[in-house]
Amino acid sequence: MRTRCRRYTTALFNLSRIAYQPVHDRDGILRAGRATLPITSSAAMACSSIPYLLLLIAVCLVTPSLSHTAHQQPLATAYSSHILDKRLCAEIDELRERWGVKGITLGVAASPNFTKATKDGAGEDWTSEVYTFGKADRYENDVDNRTLFGIASNSKVFVAISIGLLIEDKTYLPNGELLDWSTKIKDILPGWGLMDDYASTHADLIDLLSMRSGLPRHDAAKGHQTPEVIVSTMRYLRPSAELRQAWQYNNFHYIALDLVIQTLTNRSLSDFVQSRIFDPVGLQDATYNATQARLSGHRSDGFVRLNRNYTQCTVELDVSRAGIPHACLGTSASIGWWVNGDGSFEAGPGGIIMSGSDMAKWTKELLDPRHLPAALVDKLTVTYDSMYGKPQNPYVGIHTYGLGQWVYTYRGFTVHGHDGSLPGQHSTFIRLPDIGFGFFLAINDDDFGTPLHRAITNIILDKVLGLDYVDWERQVKSLVFTIPEYPDVPINPREAPAKVAGRYTDSGYGNLDLKQISHPAGPFAAHILETVSLSLTSAPLNITGPIYLAEINKTFASHIILTHFDGPLFNITLLATAETLSQAVEVTRTAIKVEGYGTAVVQDAGVGIFGNIWGKGNLARESTVTEEQTVVKKAAEIWFDRVG
Repeated sequence: MRTRCRRYTTALFNLSRIAYQPVHDRDGILRAGRATLPITSSAAMACSSIPYLLLLIAVCLVTPSLSHTAHQQPLATAYSSHILDKRLCAEIDELRERWGVKGITLGVAASPNFTKATKDGAGEDWTSEVYTFGKADRYENDVDNRTLFGIASNSKVFVAISIGLLIEDKTYLPNGELLDWSTKIKDILPGWGLMDDYASTHADLIDLLSMRSGLPRHDAAKGHQTPEVIVSTMRYLRPSAELRQAWQYNNFHYIALDLVIQTLTNRSLSDFVQSRIFDPVGLQDATYNATQARLSGHRSDGFVRLNRNYTQCTVELDVSRAGIPHACLGTSASIGWWVNGDGSFEAGPGGIIMSGSDMAKWTKELLDPRHLPAALVDKLTVTYDSMYGKPQNPYVGIHTYGLGQWVYTYRGFTVHGHDGSLPGQHSTFIRLPDIGFGFFLAINDDDFGTPLHRAITNIILDKVLGLDYVDWERQVKSLVFTIPEYPDVPINPREAPAKVAGRYTDSGYGNLDLKQISHPAGPFAAHILETVSLSLTSAPLNITGPIYLAEINKTFASHIILTHFDGPLFNITLLATAETLSQAVEVTRTAIKVEGYGTAVVQDAGVGIFGNIWGKGNLARESTVTEEQTVVKKAAEIWFDRVG
């Protein structure tokens, strides 16, 4: 099988030699089309490989639209030597094919010191390239340098920079004081508050930017709501640590910071970032607006996996062989974009949509600031807390967190960056500041996006740094396809409470309407049970009695299942559902993914949730499951009062 990765430089193109053919995008919109160029030193290069041969054949493609090319500015001359060699290009694409991933884009930037050290005849300026692999969407359009991916939490650094720019602007607060990194949130947002009174009054901008308010993730509480509404619910979410006691990832922080920027500027975050960051840096494709991205004709699809069977997978999989059984991979299916509409409610924590071309430019700007204040860029990677408390594997040092950026060492080299994840879209941003090299990687696969981008990241780092070989794919397989152990189902379980179905409510999470699933279940409920029990045995149901289902319609979770375990104890499974689409934009079926699981304790007064459903940090306290009538409500991570 022949694989191909396409390489793009940022050099200007000879427009008179470009031939366009009309192409319909995935939503039926006619776009400018794909372009073809003869081989020139300034053309976008593509590298091809035949997996079983050492011969690597270079071919040439270019696919920017006419309007973009006319305004494109070069970051560097196109040299005969690539930043990433053709063998590495082929290795990434073969990895993508083995895992059934649809598409990848990779924006790379390298300093003249790096290119001189690694390439003969390198120039005197920064080199920027984009490498693309596979397909962008369900219409089988190729990923090109303008294909748009959701960069998810890699959007957070734009919020941090925006706050810094407001400080540099000498912005005044409502009380007449100047904005500063130590400014308290209560002095900016009138409706601000946390359940912990001390944290409410003392939390400042650095605390929210560096994830140390004491609040765990609580992602299942967040719906498609405005920042004002979401921030108003934060006072009802239970903390798992005191202020500045433990690092805990939290998207609510960046929603609050979105509102801070709106409050201080009377402008939306997207408008501020467009004028102060996108435009000066030259990020011509970047946008917060998912509808605008769709209308451009360049937006990628997100893909999920159907028909995965972990039980069969564990029987067939041998981590020492190259192939991966179909039972492990399933069938790839498009969900289109992860949200309907423009997605503006998610702007702060994860709303930016970006092309590979812009990813390369952004990588270069943070390594070598020319349009942003250098001192502000340096401030991003001044860290405030340990993320995990210890190294995650023998090859990395301790991760620490700054302002929307983490810092760690990889085999002796300092690394700056971040990850990002949305349904069907995953990204990683990596920079090696000491040697002037970095890259931005995006993958449009939900199930394997995170493990694959971690493997690809380390493969790239090993190759460009000249380090000893590590089989990262094998390590990923051993993690992804290993099923953890769970308690056995009780031999003689106690009876379930007589009254479970009904309405429950929590001020932070909203209503929970539990309905008992009849036997036999209706088509949709039956589909959920079959999917969870057969294909997702990493989160077993352990059913010993009645089953209850609630539709919650949150941003990243749609349903909750309660399955009886023993007495008042139930297994709770948090699910996300997405409709898969055909080329005709018709719904083909509903994809289901387990987003979390834990324990629920059902009492007459309500339901207490345990098992890290709240998403605490590694160093924060764990909740302890209890059946004590007088203790459950206080001890629970989330408590729903029974109201009907």
